[in-house]
Amino acid sequence: MWPATSNNAPDTSATPALPAINGGSTDGQRRWRRFSPRSLRVQMAVGSVLIALGALALVALTTLVVNSISFNDYQGTQLQGEVNQVADLLGRAPSDGLTGEPVGGVPPGAFARGRFTLNIWVMSTSGQLAFAPQPELNNDPVYTSDKATITAALQRGLQGHEETGALPGPLLSLFAQRYYAVAPIHLNGDPSQPITGAVALSTLPRQSRAAIFAGRVQSALLLATIAAILLAALLAMLFSRRLTRPLARLTEASGRMAAGDYATRVAVRERAPDEMQRLAHSFNDMAGALESDVAKLRRQEQLRRELVANVSHELATPLTAIQGFTEALLDGVVSDPADRDETARLIAREAARLKRLVGQLQQVARYEDGAETLQRAPVRVQALVAETLAVLAPEIERKGVTVVNTLPDDLPPALADGDRLTEILLNLFDNALRHTPEGGRIEVDGAAVANGNTLRLSIGDTGPGIAPADRERIFERFYRVDASRSTATGGSGLGLAIVRSLLEVHGGTITADERPGGGARFTFTLPIAPA
Repeated sequence: MWPATSNNAPDTSATPALPAINGGSTDGQRRWRRFSPRSLRVQMAVGSVLIALGALALVALTTLVVNSISFNDYQGTQLQGEVNQVADLLGRAPSDGLTGEPVGGVPPGAFARGRFTLNIWVMSTSGQLAFAPQPELNNDPVYTSDKATITAALQRGLQGHEETGALPGPLLSLFAQRYYAVAPIHLNGDPSQPITGAVALSTLPRQSRAAIFAGRVQSALLLATIAAILLAALLAMLFSRRLTRPLARLTEASGRMAAGDYATRVAVRERAPDEMQRLAHSFNDMAGALESDVAKLRRQEQLRRELVANVSHELATPLTAIQGFTEALLDGVVSDPADRDETARLIAREAARLKRLVGQLQQVARYEDGAETLQRAPVRVQALVAETLAVLAPEIERKGVTVVNTLPDDLPPALADGDRLTEILLNLFDNALRHTPEGGRIEVDGAAVANGNTLRLSIGDTGPGIAPADRERIFERFYRVDASRSTATGGSGLGLAIVRSLLEVHGGTITADERPGGGARFTFTLPIAPA
């Protein structure tokens, strides 16, 4: 229902793998678990089948009981009607043998209707059986039991009583019950005439109509029950498979994710149950968040390694110089007073450079942690830009760079810390000056964004520009577009990182793109001071 989808698995070398959910099971073990008694699919199927079996058993038992009771009632009623007909027939027959001692038989014409599915019993008025079925063996227990019951009923029949009853049998004979019916024989079949005997009809002990009917009903119910069980089992397996397949796919996707494939997703089908769809969406959301977090962790790990390498490189240069100059002084290699003074100045310069680098690192850390407090106030950006350009005027004149400032006079004031905003401008202008060739051009522009709450300013230059792949990374600490540049020629690699940190603290942003006509352009935003 939810086929697991996956992109190429990301590199997991930098992140420890989580324990696999499936415990590293093989395909054979997973297939076995699908049909294990502890499997949800098997338990749901078995539970469904048991419920169906219970319902079928109840229906079958109820049907058997109702059919048996109905048939037994019908059998007793029909048997009573038939024995009354036989009594009438015998009452109209010759009376020899019915009013005196027992005789060897009854006129055969009285039974010409051929009642071969019933036993016939006739008792004379003397209380002796004038006619009885002949058992195969005189000691047949069924015949003996029937004879005792029916003889007692015939004696009551001689008293004028009609009677219908069940013959004794096994405890489980409910569905094949045997019956008897007794009626008195009146002379000439007239109930007002004297009783000349009694007659009884009883169902046969074997192959009786009740037994045949019950056997057929039981066979039909048994076959129907078996067919219903098979159908219920099949439907239960299909039903449980429909419900558990999404869970199996979800488990498989979880195992892939645990193995390091954080791009794994499960497809959500519209025909799936609502709960399954919500579960799939939750899993995909969790997978997306986890993939994003893992990507960030890997990126941070990469940045950490680069930071350690860059800090080591940046610190190594001034420390090496300081160590070399110090050893030269201590060994007496530099003996001339003028040379000694120059060496001391070089050591002081490298120490100051080292101190400045450490201070910049601390500054970036404070801004990123939010430990630096800003003194916000309305600030006119035009005035700060003019002051910053005045500070950099000697360097601008030395390189012969033309600065074009097109900031409008009606630009609304920004809500910012003036000192920090000056530091932002100094870093951006210094970066533009270092990358603008002699005789080049620096452009400053700005405007209020249409929403009326933000200022947008841009500083562009006519330098070599920035490749698209480097436009985001240039704001990282120690990152340089030209990796071969040293601190002396390319800066420390912290200026733009400080700029971004300061702007984020102010609630602004900064981006780098290509200046129309060539070169780089940095665009940053600041909130406008409320009126």
